[in-house]
Amino acid sequence: MSTYNEIQCPACSGKIIIDTKLLLSGGNFSCTTMSCNASVSLSNSSYHVANSAMDEFDKIKTAAQLS
Repeated sequence: MSTYNEIQCPACSGKIIIDTKLLLSGGNFSCTTMSCNASVSLSNSSYHVANSAMDEFDKIKTAAQLS
């Protein structure tokens, strides 16, 4: 299963392609629009919340695959 997701750039509405696993480990991702300098990352205070949410999501996926 792919860990890549796409979000809309908050600055120019272009694309920002994010690798979820890298995001959760401190990655920084830039807009694909050449003239845009926007980038996104998680703030230090968000890592615990995001990791907990991903753990719960993984549990739900596993349970769904078993049924």
